[in-house]
Amino acid sequence: MPGFNVDPESMRRSADELDAATTEVQSLLDEFTAAVEQFADAFGGDMIGSLAGVGHQICVDALTETLTLDVEELTGLAAAVREMADDHETVDGEIAASFTTLGKDLGPA
Repeated sequence: MPGFNVDPESMRRSADELDAATTEVQSLLDEFTAAVEQFADAFGGDMIGSLAGVGHQICVDALTETLTLDVEELTGLAAAVREMADDHETVDGEIAASFTTLGKDLGPA
């Protein structure tokens, strides 16, 4: 494909950036979880407080699940990008070796 260039080192840097994003999301999740724990008993025991507590917990659970899945996905993506970089590097080396062998087999021009 004309103009298409794969740079394994650039891919690895991108994977590092995905790792940094993963760390940031995990940190936000940890901060959120710590902040929410402060409100565990804030709704009281009456009917309205109980209903508010249930609604609050549903929202907390949904956000926690979403952010946890984001962390897992980002971790997987970073690993996949690194694997792609390694694969490209390996294949490029194999292709170069094949052309070197072919050149030797064909002899001098």
